[in-house]
Amino acid sequence: MKRKIASAVASVGVVFAAASTVSVVTAAPASATTDQCVSYLQSKNYVPTNQRVDACYTAGHFIDMRDKGIRYQSCRFSLEGSGVRYSDAVTACSYAQTNV
Repeated sequence: MKRKIASAVASVGVVFAAASTVSVVTAAPASATTDQCVSYLQSKNYVPTNQRVDACYTAGHFIDMRDKGIRYQSCRFSLEGSGVRYSDAVTACSYAQTNV
């Protein structure tokens, strides 16, 4: 009898874990404001090159909080690599991650 109960509990746990995974995988990316990031850079007299626009886009399209942090850093490093000052890159990437 104890084995049947243990087996049932394990089955429920597996089903629950699978359902949780599906909800994380199918989650939609956050709503991003790439335009705000690019507009901020333009207001600071930076030309909106493909690299800069891509960096803004990357920062704004994330799935979860861990991914958000990784994409923020990627945006910042990419913008700095294209000649954007650190403080301007920080602000621009923050704008990219702001929901409308």
